[in-house]
Amino acid sequence: MNTPQQKPRLAGRGEIVAVNQSVRNYSIREAALAACAGVGIVYKEVPADGRFHETDVDGDPHGKGDGRIKLFADGEGGIAWNWKGGESRPFFADDGRTLTDAERRERDRKREQAVAEAKAEEARQHAEAAKKAAAIWEKSPPAQADFAYLRCKGIKPHGARLHDGRLVIPVRVAGEIASAQFIDESGDKRFLPGGKVAGGYFAIGTPDEIKTRGALVIAEGFATAASIREATDLPAIVAFNAGNLRAVAEYLRGKFPAARIIIAGDFDKSGTGQKAATEVARAVGGLVTLPAFTVEELATDGAPSDFNDLARLRGADAVKQAIEKAMQGTQTSAPMPSPSPTTASAPKADSDGWQEPLPLPDGLLPVAAFDYALLPDTLTPWAKDICERVQCAPDFVAAAIMAGLGSIIGRKLGIRPQARTDWTVTPNQWALIIGRPSVLKSPSLEAALSPIKRLAAVATEAHQSDMEQHRIAIRTAKLRAEEGEKSARKLLGKMPGADVSHLLDTEEPEAPALRRYIAVDSNAASLGELHRQNHNGLLVHRDELVSLLRSLDREDQAEARGFYLTGWNGDSSYTFDRIGRGLNLHIPAVCLSLLGSTQPGRIAEYIRHAVKGGAGDDGLIQRFGLLVWPDTGGEWQNVDRWPDSTAKKEAHRVFEYLDKLDPATVGALQDTDHDGELEGIPYLRFDDAALGLFLEWRTDLEARLRGGDLHPALESHLAKYRKLVPSLALILHLASNGTGPVSERATLQALAWAEYLETHARRAYGSVTVPEVAAAKAIISRIRKGDLKREFSSREVWRPGWAMLADREQVADALRLLVDFDWLATTTKADTGGRPATIYTVNPRGFA
Repeated sequence: MNTPQQKPRLAGRGEIVAVNQSVRNYSIREAALAACAGVGIVYKEVPADGRFHETDVDGDPHGKGDGRIKLFADGEGGIAWNWKGGESRPFFADDGRTLTDAERRERDRKREQAVAEAKAEEARQHAEAAKKAAAIWEKSPPAQADFAYLRCKGIKPHGARLHDGRLVIPVRVAGEIASAQFIDESGDKRFLPGGKVAGGYFAIGTPDEIKTRGALVIAEGFATAASIREATDLPAIVAFNAGNLRAVAEYLRGKFPAARIIIAGDFDKSGTGQKAATEVARAVGGLVTLPAFTVEELATDGAPSDFNDLARLRGADAVKQAIEKAMQGTQTSAPMPSPSPTTASAPKADSDGWQEPLPLPDGLLPVAAFDYALLPDTLTPWAKDICERVQCAPDFVAAAIMAGLGSIIGRKLGIRPQARTDWTVTPNQWALIIGRPSVLKSPSLEAALSPIKRLAAVATEAHQSDMEQHRIAIRTAKLRAEEGEKSARKLLGKMPGADVSHLLDTEEPEAPALRRYIAVDSNAASLGELHRQNHNGLLVHRDELVSLLRSLDREDQAEARGFYLTGWNGDSSYTFDRIGRGLNLHIPAVCLSLLGSTQPGRIAEYIRHAVKGGAGDDGLIQRFGLLVWPDTGGEWQNVDRWPDSTAKKEAHRVFEYLDKLDPATVGALQDTDHDGELEGIPYLRFDDAALGLFLEWRTDLEARLRGGDLHPALESHLAKYRKLVPSLALILHLASNGTGPVSERATLQALAWAEYLETHARRAYGSVTVPEVAAAKAIISRIRKGDLKREFSSREVWRPGWAMLADREQVADALRLLVDFDWLATTTKADTGGRPATIYTVNPRGFA
């Protein structure tokens, strides 16, 4: 068979470009795409200005910017540079014309100059960082064993030092300090900007030990390597990340050709750690071992993934046994959710060049379980009672309660998160609960909203009484108008020039407005009209929320989408200018709370399109701060008892109190204009202790948002926590009968909410790969059925319209996944009469 020798690389987001330098007639864009693919960076269009422009390295978070693209000023060539990996490649347009000698010499000169400039810039940045890293290392004292991160991980310092309250680990390239990694007490890790990490390592142990023991272990992180060292006494090498394992392993293989090299990979649900460790072991003739965890351990919060986790769960002996089995070349298996290599020598390729395919990633990311301590003490017994009787996830009830409380407070009162600025946050919340159809989402929401519906019923009854009085007032006004008209006629009969305006000046009484709390099925213009009559704001409740989101994605619903986006702010005005109903309808401040539910498959598909640049990429989904997607397993129990009347009565009291809240009674302040008139909404601030907590949290948040390590969609979501945290603190403070500045306790609760909610957000955004994996498995099934031949194109997959395989983009993602996990390989077919075609070849070892 013709085994593919070179795989295409991912060049752009979702675009495959073959690395095939023999293909001619390249446009400048095609040449740039191929060069970017060759060095492993994301292609993007840049101006022909002779300057380097940032892009991303394949697989890195969006915006990290470790790649560079330059187009020469003449627009005929340029250079692609992987700054992270230290690889560059010039490129030129090729119109098929034979170059003259002068043109060829000029092109060669440009190529050499471009490569030299890239190398010079890289060397300059590396040199500056290396100098700084060495200076930091030189002046830093040894770390002590009581450093919080070391205590948490249960490891010794192993030569690490302390700098500005953080551990500092030197990154050595060929024995010399090239950069440094910093780890704070919470475990947050940062590299020195500009430093070289590729090929860099940190050794726990000496070269003499490696020669004496005849073996060494390479791991990704410092804590993992430290745990292995302490369990086995073998020299342990820190490679810092999975992508750097190979460069470090190859360097050490060159220095210690006779040593056994064991790659201690991480076990993660994405399969990245397993795949990287296996490939590296194969490349250097080494062995691979992965930590084995039970299903129960993997189902816990913060699921374990590395040998440090194994050491903390089951002790150093478990780590030692895993390493010893790897050195003996024996295989072990462990109970895991899906087949996965545990401890084994690196898979060997058959003589035809194929290797064993890796298991596909499976399952959702783990989430934090809900803790009732997140709720106000006044409402906790009521929430517990609902969850026990309904047998539903507490996450559902809690999210609905917080959204309901925020809608009741509405624009009565806001919070100013800073000590002096006028930045004001309103407490309206957007909540989305996610679960399968059978997990009792609707009953959960109904129970949580019962206090608001009770308020609505009372308001409706009062409105009916007001309308009776209004009808009497209308009749009275009509009689007065009739009498006034008679009197006016009589007076004008006597005195034609008399002023009778006072007799005709009668106004019809304005109808009393119905206090609305919840809107269920209203369009945007209707919501605007309701809001104009209910200045405090409204709670929009939709049982299937994704249907609303999809409707707002339509082009003809742009005005409605803008209205909802404005409503999330809680303090911005909006005007409907469309002719017809709502003409010039102006609302001084739109404040919308939003609550609804959906199913996992629907939200995963919606997020997938939103984060890939669909109609929903403007941050609408990211505004759902109270997004919960809990695990809903467990045993059902028949709970047949009366509701806790005391807890329910207290819940009704809290909602009634907030509905009638007078901001002055809780010590709220309010701004005045130049004339001394009140303006804006009343507000509270944090007390001193709470302000310190919030500032510390926000400082860390802003660093994370600017660090380039987050997916853009998740980054946008977490950016909305700037509003989420202070608004939750205000809700918790008021619902706990708090007065005056927002308390430290309420702020701690709000910060705990943020930590809990982030895990659910990560699950939601991580779910975009679920359809991709499902499609990949469907392709495998079609291959096994014989529907797809040994070699096929993507068109042969999507054209038949098979289940889960009708979407071209989803099929492309699934095929790329199968290539990455060695189920398929690719070749490029150039003689198609058009653009080169990608052909997929089945790995026979996966279908034996």
